[in-house]
Amino acid sequence: ERETSIDLPAGVTSLFVNEGGHGFYRVRHQGVLLQQLLDQGLERLAAIERFALVSDAWATTIAGVTPLPEYLRLTTHFKSERDKNVWAVLLESFSFLNRIISAEDRAALETFVCTRVTPAVTELGWAPKPGESDITKQLRGDLLGALGKLGNDRNTQQQAVERYRQYRTDPTTVDANVVPALVSILAHTGDEARYEEFSERYRNASTPQEERRYLFSLAAFSHTGLLDRTLARTINGEIRTQDAPFIAGGLLTNVYGREQAWKFVKANWDQMDRLFPKQGLRRMCGGIVGLAIPELEQDVQRFFHARKIDLGGKTLDQYLEQLRVAVSFRERDGATLRAYLLRPPSGG
Repeated sequence: ERETSIDLPAGVTSLFVNEGGHGFYRVRHQGVLLQQLLDQGLERLAAIERFALVSDAWATTIAGVTPLPEYLRLTTHFKSERDKNVWAVLLESFSFLNRIISAEDRAALETFVCTRVTPAVTELGWAPKPGESDITKQLRGDLLGALGKLGNDRNTQQQAVERYRQYRTDPTTVDANVVPALVSILAHTGDEARYEEFSERYRNASTPQEERRYLFSLAAFSHTGLLDRTLARTINGEIRTQDAPFIAGGLLTNVYGREQAWKFVKANWDQMDRLFPKQGLRRMCGGIVGLAIPELEQDVQRFFHARKIDLGGKTLDQYLEQLRVAVSFRERDGATLRAYLLRPPSGG
């Protein structure tokens, strides 16, 4: 039926739809229904249910059904969350907002991210505790990376420098799950000396894992001049052709270098098309979803349609649709996001 009503038994104080997260549908808990869940504590829900709650809330926000401020207020209630999957949704939503927000408002978003992530990082700390699960160790790395990059937190960045120094001296002093966060934070804040260091570590890595870690870090720097150097390396033979498309795709999603990356891809498309494996080219083009600026989207649409580029199946159509969703969100909710982030502090 399009609509149905269910009478609740007497004494029901709160209701969660889709218990256990078994159903393949979205639920919008709103108004009194949502407030009752929050008042009685989200910890009463199973982890899969908390995941479903925030995942559904974010999906309906993207769709324009849930007002953005409602979702942003909801995230306040996950400061004590310690489930990696729940945090994955939260961090991805913050990353999405980072892609659509204007550069002048990014500092306000960084402050917002810090308020959401810092409590968990403060409790978890930098080092594993006795008996801690592998999932919790992985969560620590995810949260530290988010705080140091999306949150641009200076204290976290300074700690990362010190702990990376310890790691280079004695790898056993730093938990392996934290190392990717250290490298990505140092790349995010890195200068030319750091870029040269990470380039050298990539060339002389002792394991494939280490090689990929330092290679991908080269797409995470913020300095546009350094990103230009990485772009050039995707086609000059310095980076293997099976890896280069992933780096180019990563640069397209880097908010500090995406415009220059798109110009580079356009200018060098024919060469990339010859050099890269077909699957690699598809993966690179996945990066266009990060070009969430109206002018860039229009240029992307013109470029692919004029060239009649075929990536196989519906791949390109799906990428373009995801880009359209992001730009539509920016056009619809950009001003609302700005107003929410710049409002006077009220604890929400």
